[in-house]
Order: sequence, then C-alpha cells, then structure tokens
Amino acid sequence: MSLIPEISNPYLGAFAGGLLYGLVVCTASCLPYITSYIAGIGAGFRKGIAVTLIFNSGRVAGYALIGGLIGLFSGLFRLFVSDAAFSPFQIYSSLAFGIVTIIIGASILLKYRSPCDCNLSDSKSLVAQGKTSRFGFDFRAFSLGLSRGLIICPPLIALLIYSLPFSNPIGSVGLAVLFGLGTALSPMLLLGGVTGWLLNKAPLFRKWVSIAGAGILIVLGIIALINSVIQL
Repeated sequence: MSLIPEISNPYLGAFAGGLLYGLVVCTASCLPYITSYIAGIGAGFRKGIAVTLIFNSGRVAGYALIGGLIGLFSGLFRLFVSDAAFSPFQIYSSLAFGIVTIIIGASILLKYRSPCDCNLSDSKSLVAQGKTSRFGFDFRAFSLGLSRGLIICPPLIALLIYSLPFSNPIGSVGLAVLFGLGTALSPMLLLGGVTGWLLNKAPLFRKWVSIAGAGILIVLGIIALINSVIQL
C-alpha cells in the first residue's frame, strides 16, 4: 500500500507523502514551537538550522518508535486498529507534548531568575548554553521533537494502518522513518535558520526576545494541555 496511489512502491510513496505533507501542514503545525525555542535560546542562523535538524531528528525517532511497535504487534493490531483506535493514544501523547513544552519554556525563563554577573554582551552565550552535551547536541530540542513526533499525523496513521497486512517491524520502521525524513526536508529547516538570523539583528533586545520565546512555548504547551483535557 503506497501513501500516493501513483507511486506503486510503498517506501517511495511514504517519502513522497512526507515531502508533500511537510511542505504545508507539518511546517505550519511545528514552526511555532521550533521558532519560539530558537528565540528562547538566542540562536543565530547556523544554530537555528542545527536546532531545527535536531528537532526533526526527534520527530523521526518518534515516528520510528510508533512504526516499530505497530510492526511488532501487527497481528494484534489487525484485529482492532482503525483511525478511531488511535484517538486515546493521540490525546495522551498531546498531554505529554504539552508538559514537555511547558518544562522547556520554564527552564529557559528560569535562567533569567538566577543571579548573574554577566553583562549584555554575554547574554547570548548565557541563553544559548541550554541543556546540551559536550558535543553540542541539544537535548531539549530533541525532546521537543520526540514528544511532537508521538502525536501521529493523519497521513502516517493511514500509511501504517494500510500497511498492516504485509508489515513487519523493520518494514514499518522503514515506512515511518522515510515519511518522517520527507517531512523534515521542508521549508521548516530554512525558516528555522532565518528566524535565528532575524532575531540576531536586534542584539539590544536579545534578552527580551528570549523571554518572549520562552513565554510563547509555555503558552503553546498550556493550549496543548487544555485541548487534550477537553478531549478526555
């Protein structure tokens, strides 16, 4: 089963479907979160692109996890899986995403409550430190992407449901990853870098831009929580 009927190969169809979905829907739904985070950490153009790549890698990891679980338990899923069956999972995934988003936004805000002898010229390095490894890997961006990726989008649900008759763990993971890679190759990648570049054009307001970005993340997380609770 290919996500795009004109493409017979399901793997190529999954990748092409991800490209099409990422051009509009995925970019529109994910961009507010990633741009707010980029603003929060004071990233520039290159850092903005790197953070967006890490965010997308988290989303792809979430898709791979879902694909592996469905492939592993494909025999069981065939008995009752439908679009409606994913609804409870979607609700709780959205709850988790809201909580993660709020925590990340709050962690950025808390940096400004700590006493610091830094001057304004050091504010960028203070904000950009974040929770990264010694190799510069941004765990917060990855966590944000991973929790977002666990909220399965409708095309991926359709792809995984219709692939159940012939799926296996490796095949399902492959379909999910290819779809995720397709969505990652979207305008979101460039827009993440442009966001960092534009924000760095106003260095005097860097602190307030970072606070605003963190605040927006918290608000977005609260909205996700409220929407999830309403659906419970």
